[in-house]
Amino acid sequence: MFLSATWLIATAAVATPTSRLTAGLAAYAAHDFAGARRIFTALADDGSAIGETMLGTIYARGQGVRRDPAAAAAYYFRAANRGYAPAQLAFGRALARGEGLSIDRDEAAMWLHRATERGDALVVAAARRDLAGLGDSDSGYDRGSWRPWPGAQD
Repeated sequence: MFLSATWLIATAAVATPTSRLTAGLAAYAAHDFAGARRIFTALADDGSAIGETMLGTIYARGQGVRRDPAAAAAYYFRAANRGYAPAQLAFGRALARGEGLSIDRDEAAMWLHRATERGDALVVAAARRDLAGLGDSDSGYDRGSWRPWPGAQD
């Protein structure tokens, strides 16, 4: 009896990844960047591509931290390798602009193409627009706006 009660208390105290993500996004939306960074760091440490992407966004924009394009690119790269389209878009943009790493237009195009294969309509539109800016022929889509997580508002 004691063991089962202890287990119930312990499991109730552990937040699910979804609830942690919701809390992190709420903190970010409320401009509590220190709180959001703590939550996203824990999520990233657990392998969350959204957590990694959000950390990249925080470092890219200097929200509650010193702006660090190299750290942003590293977080975007981790999440992009997990197949997360918004991170593939962000990493492709970083490569195209030389933000935190050397400009590599070919590598940027490769990541932007990946984003078009996996992203929602807005990510696909943004990636295609960026591909057009690189002179890539797989473009011509309506302009969209990139969001660091699905369903986000600009």
